[in-house]
Amino acid sequence: MSSAQAAPAAASATDRSADARLARYLADQVRTATPVQRLLMLFDQLRRDLLRAEAAFGGTDLKEISDHLVHAQEVIQALRDPLDPETELGRALRGVYGFCLEHLVQANLRKDPTMVPAVRQIVERIAEANRTAAAECAAAPEAARAR
Repeated sequence: MSSAQAAPAAASATDRSADARLARYLADQVRTATPVQRLLMLFDQLRRDLLRAEAAFGGTDLKEISDHLVHAQEVIQALRDPLDPETELGRALRGVYGFCLEHLVQANLRKDPTMVPAVRQIVERIAEANRTAAAECAAAPEAARAR
């Protein structure tokens, strides 16, 4: 094997090693996160998927568009499925997530980029409400201890 051939093979092995370390780091991060942190991680991933889908619509790679939209749908299902349909909040959020899912499915089927920003805006508002609630809950025990 020439040195020219060995260099790409070594780079590839280095890339795989780095990818494995990153995957292990991310898995550890999720495993050690609190439930609230995991929820916020889901929202962060969903936002990334939607932004990537919007960007992919600027190109011609239909698979890339679909991959991001399908992953966003999976994340929305992960957010929707544990909701309690017996509560008012659970029913309301399930309805909102259902709306988002339908829009993403249609955006993917029709390859219509105009449907994604509305979903992203809804998701960002829900994510921000969850971040605010998490911060307030975290601050409440600290305030109680300060008394």
